[in-house]
Amino acid sequence: MPLISIIVPAYNYAQYLPETINSIINQSFQDWECLIVNDGSTDNTESVAKIFTEKDNRIKYFYKTNGGLSSARNHGLKYAEGKYVCFLDADDILESDYFKNSSTFLESLNEESVVFEKFIKFFDDGEKDYEWYKDYNYKEGLQEKYYERLVDKNSIPPCAPMLNLSIIKNNNFIFDEKLTSYEDWDFWLQVSEKYKFYFIDKENSAAKIRFHSNSMSTNQFRMDYNQLIVRLKLQNKLKQKELTKINNKWIESCIKTLLYTIADNLDNHLKNDALTKLNKIIEIYPHLKIRCLKNTFLLKNPKLFRKTAWILLERFLNIVNKK
Repeated sequence: MPLISIIVPAYNYAQYLPETINSIINQSFQDWECLIVNDGSTDNTESVAKIFTEKDNRIKYFYKTNGGLSSARNHGLKYAEGKYVCFLDADDILESDYFKNSSTFLESLNEESVVFEKFIKFFDDGEKDYEWYKDYNYKEGLQEKYYERLVDKNSIPPCAPMLNLSIIKNNNFIFDEKLTSYEDWDFWLQVSEKYKFYFIDKENSAAKIRFHSNSMSTNQFRMDYNQLIVRLKLQNKLKQKELTKINNKWIESCIKTLLYTIADNLDNHLKNDALTKLNKIIEIYPHLKIRCLKNTFLLKNPKLFRKTAWILLERFLNIVNKK
C-alpha cells in the first residue's frame, strides 16, 4: 500500500497534463500512487495519460462520463489506497518536496489531521509568480479556529492540503457534485468542523496553481452563484451568532453581485444571458416577488431593472433568511 494517494481529475487539459504528472514523478519522496481520472474529455487526455501508465505502474488511469471536478475527485477516492491523500488539478503542479514535507509532518502527529503548504499562482503569459498564501497571513503550526476562518473566507485551494484518507472514509466526506465551483471550499468546511489544520512553510514545497484564460475561476457569475449555494448550506448549520452574521453579510453580497451582473447583461443587450442567469436564481427561490424580475417590460428596460432589482433586494433577503 502506498503512503500517499494523489488524485488528478482531468477534463480537456491534455496540454497541461504532462507537466502536472511530471511534477509528481519528480517528487523527492517516492512512495505514492497517482490516480488520473479522465472526466469525459474530448481531447487526447486518454492517450497522454496512458503514456505515463505504461512507464510507471504507480500511475493509474480511470475514465468516467463527464460529471465535473467533484464527480471526478469522488471517483478517485473510491480507488485510493494510500494512508494520506491529496488532490491536484490537471493544470497545476507541485514543487519537488511537497510529498516529503507534508507526509513527514502528518507521520509525526498522534492524530488524524490536515496539513497544508504554501500555495502560489503562476501564469501562462510569463507574469511573475504570485505568493498567494501570503494574502491570508498564515503562521506555521496549528491554525486556531480554522472552521470559523473558512466560514469568513475561502482561503485554501484544493491542492495545498494533505490529510489522512481515513478522515474522508470514516466520515463519508464527499465533494458536492451539484457545485461547479467552490466545491473544494465546501469540502474543507466539512473537514474543518471536526479536524485540526496545520500550516508548514518549507523550501521547494509549494502547490502551484495555474491561472490562464480557461481557468474555472474566470467565470465570475458561476463563482458568485456557487458561493451563494455554499453559504446557504452553511446558513442551516451555523450556531454561533457572530458566524451567522458574517455568513449573512456574504449572502447579501453574493445576491447583490448576481443582480448587478444580470443588469450589466441587459445594459449590453444580452437579454438571453440575463434570462439564463435569472432562471438560475429563481431555481433557488421560486418566489413571486423574485419571479417578477422576469417581467418582459423590465427586461426591455435595463435602467428600470437595475432600480427594481435593488428595491427588491431587501425582500429577496427576507425570503432567503426564512429558508
